[in-house]
Amino acid sequence: MFAVQHIPQARLLSVGQILPDPAWHCPIAHHPNHELIVPVDGAITVAEGNRKMHAGVGSVFIYPAGVEHEEWSDPKFPLHSIFMAFTCPGMDRMPVTVIQDARHVIREIVARIYADRDASSAAAIEQRHYFLQAILAEILRSLGKEDQPMVASVRRHIRSHIADMLTLDDLAKVGDLSKFHFLRLYREATGRTPMEDVCVMRSEYARELVMSTRLPLKEIAIRAGLGDEYSMSRTFRRIFNNPPGQYRRRNRSRASRELEG
Repeated sequence: MFAVQHIPQARLLSVGQILPDPAWHCPIAHHPNHELIVPVDGAITVAEGNRKMHAGVGSVFIYPAGVEHEEWSDPKFPLHSIFMAFTCPGMDRMPVTVIQDARHVIREIVARIYADRDASSAAAIEQRHYFLQAILAEILRSLGKEDQPMVASVRRHIRSHIADMLTLDDLAKVGDLSKFHFLRLYREATGRTPMEDVCVMRSEYARELVMSTRLPLKEIAIRAGLGDEYSMSRTFRRIFNNPPGQYRRRNRSRASRELEG
């Protein structure tokens, strides 16, 4: 199992496809990075040690880096699949895993990434990065790492008091737990401490204001509870890899292109 807090560090490396071939066979191998295999048609058999897994459309295989496995196409139903290579800290301890993509959410996102694979603009690269985050979030959901009611209640409280002074004691009271029990359960459920979650939620709110309003950055920092403009900029760089001003310029440039079109 991998932890939620590692998703923002995930990076997409490549994407490609395997075309239908009844005789397709990948001998025992391991990869330096993680891989995701999404059958588009046909079926595949994957072996890891003594385990054998057989699946087709509606399933997704996750190959953690360094884990040896072997693959075959089903001769009667030749495999057509899209694969992605990516990095994601925290997945190294996983075995080869198959999950059910019953709503085809992952399949649709992967197909979108593949279709847009040659686009090289900064906006396209950033979009592919966020698509990868969405895929990993859906995998977590499929593996049973959904939010608990306590977490949802605390997050609603944080959003409604986003600019207020919030402490661990305050949030533990909202969760109706002792501080140390609350801290442990919250981290287990989300992969972040409550105060780390506060910082991320404030940053996400600030980013929404940066991109959707003309408010000065110092005003946005106050409204989002991020202190001053300089503190907000440091937080943006750490969480989003870009300063807030760059998000605003990029959004305005994109809006201008849409108007011109």
